[in-house]
Amino acid sequence: MASSRGHLLRAGVCMLALLVVVQFGEASEEWKIESVLERSDAQQPWHVTVGRWFGKWGIREGKECEEQYGIMPCSTSLGGNAALLVIYGYMLLQAAQLLSEGSELLLEVMSPGIIGGLVLPILGAFPDALLITVSGLGASQAEAQKEVLVGMGLVAGSSVMVLTALWGSCLIAGRCDLVEHPRTHLVVAKDRTLTKGFSLTGTGVTTDKQTMWASWVMVATLLPYLVAQIPRLFGLNTEGHAFIAVAAGIAVANLIGYCIYQIAAPWIQERRIDFAKQRFRRSHAFFRASHFSKNQGWGSLFKSNGEPDEVVLRKLFNHFDEEKNGRKDGELSQHELKSLLVGLGVERHNGAVPDEDEVKHWMTEFDVSNDGKISFDEFLKGFKHWMKSSTSQKKRKPSQDDEGSHSGRWDTEAQAAKAELALLSDENEEDDDDDEEDHQPPSKNQIILKAVGYLILGAAVAAIFADPLVDAIGGFSKASGISPFFISFIATPLATNSSEAISSLIFAKRKRKRTISMTYSQIYGAVTMNNTMCLGIFLAIVYFRHLLWDFSAEISVIFFAVVIMGIVAAFRTTFQLWMAFIGLALYPLSIALVAFLDYVCGWH
Repeated sequence: MASSRGHLLRAGVCMLALLVVVQFGEASEEWKIESVLERSDAQQPWHVTVGRWFGKWGIREGKECEEQYGIMPCSTSLGGNAALLVIYGYMLLQAAQLLSEGSELLLEVMSPGIIGGLVLPILGAFPDALLITVSGLGASQAEAQKEVLVGMGLVAGSSVMVLTALWGSCLIAGRCDLVEHPRTHLVVAKDRTLTKGFSLTGTGVTTDKQTMWASWVMVATLLPYLVAQIPRLFGLNTEGHAFIAVAAGIAVANLIGYCIYQIAAPWIQERRIDFAKQRFRRSHAFFRASHFSKNQGWGSLFKSNGEPDEVVLRKLFNHFDEEKNGRKDGELSQHELKSLLVGLGVERHNGAVPDEDEVKHWMTEFDVSNDGKISFDEFLKGFKHWMKSSTSQKKRKPSQDDEGSHSGRWDTEAQAAKAELALLSDENEEDDDDDEEDHQPPSKNQIILKAVGYLILGAAVAAIFADPLVDAIGGFSKASGISPFFISFIATPLATNSSEAISSLIFAKRKRKRTISMTYSQIYGAVTMNNTMCLGIFLAIVYFRHLLWDFSAEISVIFFAVVIMGIVAAFRTTFQLWMAFIGLALYPLSIALVAFLDYVCGWH
């Protein structure tokens, strides 16, 4: 509920800003809009320059510009359209976040294969697809031909941004020390270990083979671009509408095949379940440890500033460190670790006592040195890492409440995670812990209703603000002389892909093989959806509106980024840090390439 209230609050703020613009927009002398090539070099008076930035806002139909829905403001000035780009783009970002949250909730209560393989990819690409659709629905064919550049810019910009800038950023955020694997002798990243700083060859990340296969799938979805370009590549004397239709069919077939693959082999969704299990394991352990410490009279596990209390943790550690030959050795063996789990009352997500496999997983979590024992330093380091990665600590500031305040928060989070796992696994065990009776998990129907509410609200916000955003891009293009392609290429993906970028970076910062694999799987999947669903819609618009296919420069930059990054990703699972700068450099190079091909070489 807090999350939904936050979204509604932000939406209300944006709507208030729009009303203020409508109410208080002041008219100033209209200035002539010219293209870059037609603009004279004569120095303009300062008041004309100011009027250029803060010129007349069109708030009445038939005047300077046309309102959307009769209430959405528009502008003929550079500054006015820039403000509208920020406001409308922010609303598209909120729509994307609402759709993401709704789809994640559906994943908790329905089949991971169907939801993750079919619904999640489509909902993730929905804002982009909606903008592409709106961009091709101009009143006249000439208007549609001009505005469709927004759609092509979004397809290209979204793919290039996530595959270059985001790919490189995730490699930097998720880097770990590279070491030789003891069995395969291959160089791999050591989870949660970073002692080599920013070593270009000594640090990096390692993904699984499924992620490598996902990059192959991504590259294969470039085929429709090639088919659409055949008349241009071979100089055929035809408008190429037949090739556009074939390319659209291939894109749709690729989308269907990709969704079937995801449903048949939902390995990405299985990772989501693993994350939910890990979240429960950590939160429940914190709750039980806090409760145990309080009963022993040691006090809270946390200081007043929210940091773990090392003195109390030492007492907890020593309590389960059994004496050997009359003295404690300062290490927890696997047997002692099981005693700690049972003594604290830690349970598995299904309520069972931890078995040997569960104890081995705990040992792997803390035993960084892989010597089969957990030292106090490893115990403390693991505890701090768990606390920092907890969503409770990220969302709430430390307080001066009583000692049970921290315990209650961990209990609440553990219950939320347990509800996810019970629904994902179709388990309905009752909660037997008397301490947890006050935290009843939501029912399956409640979660479905909440998910549907998020999805409807997200789709509605996207539908309402997509058309005004396209108009704002067109207005900014007219006022600045910049092609709408470049505006949508750079600015629009920042709104539609921001939630995905934040999610990927969060996963990467956990510095584990499975989380970095999840990160790059999301990136490759996003590009695949752009090359299938979004491209299919775009090609269909070009075909049915009888528009001219004249996007050689734009398609070249997509190939440039996808092929290079595909080569980097398709033949290895370990990436050294220096490879991040390939991705980071490709983003500005891609922008420069399309500008060179458009304005210097005359490609269109």
